[in-house]
Amino acid sequence: MHKHLIQPILAIGAGLLILVASVWVIDPTDGLFALMAPASAEEELRYAAKPAGLDGPAGQCVVCHSVEKGGPMRVAPNLWGIVGAPKAREKGYGYSAALASAGGVWTKEDLDRYLANPDQFLPGTQKTILGLPNPRERAELITFLATLKN
Repeated sequence: MHKHLIQPILAIGAGLLILVASVWVIDPTDGLFALMAPASAEEELRYAAKPAGLDGPAGQCVVCHSVEKGGPMRVAPNLWGIVGAPKAREKGYGYSAALASAGGVWTKEDLDRYLANPDQFLPGTQKTILGLPNPRERAELITFLATLKN
């Protein structure tokens, strides 16, 4: 009878050993209890700060664009000083042929038409937004963008 008890006990022991080892591998410094504890302030500093402008009119834009003076080029170019700036102004960014050959500067009117429907304003653009159909939201965004200047 003892032979029949040894196999289940060994199986349970092996299962517990695998479970404990997998929890330790997930977080080898503090084990299971570290996974249940909230993140410390020190740990939160490891992650990027929330993009500037995320809670403002440019909330959708800052996912791809930065709005800070001298800010980094993210997936798309920085928007600082965009109103009155030449179209396709950032060197090294892969603009679509439509935008690269558009010429001129970004006026408030051009921005309004572009943001309303990028494909209609510049057929062949690579802009991935469908457009901002609400004229009031576009006006707020363009007013905000116009403040981004020296």
